[in-house]
Amino acid sequence: MDCRRRNQAIEADLHPIKAALAGMTDVELDALIEAAYKMEQIAPGLLAWLDFACVWEVKRRNGFHYDLLPPKAAIPPEEDTVSIDAAIELRRTFMQDSDAVRALFDALVALLIGGGL
Repeated sequence: MDCRRRNQAIEADLHPIKAALAGMTDVELDALIEAAYKMEQIAPGLLAWLDFACVWEVKRRNGFHYDLLPPKAAIPPEEDTVSIDAAIELRRTFMQDSDAVRALFDALVALLIGGGL
């Protein structure tokens, strides 16, 4: 697969995540950033990516535009399974907060399970 197609595939995979982040309030983004730092670090790559994704959205709203990297940029292969488990648990924890937060974790879990880390 050429580089352009690979980048388009990554972009397509991240579209639901970007849409969910865009639908979150500033308070929700701040809460997830804080949670990424306060949670037990059993899946540090996933938590680092979650922090990055939320900060990416905050900066996007403030006019700073750069690529949102896929979770695989932060999650080493040896953390794949624990990251999926952690993402599912985070979804359970935050699923009642809002539709946008639930959509973020639905998209993240789908991406992780689908192998699109």
